[in-house]
Amino acid sequence: MSRRRSSAPRDASRRYHDRVARQYDSIYDDPYWQFHDELTWRLIKPHLPRDASAACADLGCGTGKWGLRLLKSGFATTFVDHSAAMIEQARHKAETLGAKARRAKFVVGDIVDLPTIPAESFELVVAMGDPLSICSDPQRAANEMFRMSIAGGTVVATADNKLAALDHYVDRGNLDALEEFVRTGRTRWLTPDEREQFELTTFTPTALRRLFERAGFEVVSLEGKSVVPVRQNKHLLTYPDAVARLVRLEEELSADPSAAARAGHLQIVARRPG
Repeated sequence: MSRRRSSAPRDASRRYHDRVARQYDSIYDDPYWQFHDELTWRLIKPHLPRDASAACADLGCGTGKWGLRLLKSGFATTFVDHSAAMIEQARHKAETLGAKARRAKFVVGDIVDLPTIPAESFELVVAMGDPLSICSDPQRAANEMFRMSIAGGTVVATADNKLAALDHYVDRGNLDALEEFVRTGRTRWLTPDEREQFELTTFTPTALRRLFERAGFEVVSLEGKSVVPVRQNKHLLTYPDAVARLVRLEEELSADPSAAARAGHLQIVARRPG
């Protein structure tokens, strides 16, 4: 059982996300994130339910980017976030979708414990933007994902890659900090306001796989996102048809599962046995 952490990191995370909710989308409005989002949707789309009446959930939904795509696709969607301000942003966006907005539900809650959501509710659960890394107890969160998934249901989730974070500690030149990070896999989200700095849990590909297997899932796939370090040189995105070309490169590289080790983030697809 993972060690439960105090409420202070959760409060710091909530404080940060409440503060940035109104400008959150503008923070991620550039060509790199357009590429990142195209890649993310490519990995989600094959797992959309075939039954139009299926229910879906977006955990750690933020302003609702992925839940809104599910809602637009016709699925009843439950939006969950620990930040009430983020949920309000998602609600306002959903209201612009007319009749489809009636199929949306909104829950302010912590993904490690969602008692208001009944067991076996969803055919598809997405947890993008690394809520597994942000939450206080990733194992409890994975257990909750299992509980709320129907038999045969699918979870698509992302997390920070521990191996990709090693360079940060090497660049700092602090061997003590490097040893501590390798031992615990924990780092911090750094913001100017120390009251908003919260702990992040990182995973190796094997550790993330085991997290879901302990919860009872069968792991379908685990890929890196993105394998090509585009963020380090956004000039690549100025080429003609850059997004499509880079996505094709990602598809080619991800055919080798070991490629995930060099990516900044990990994206896992897991299924509840049915």
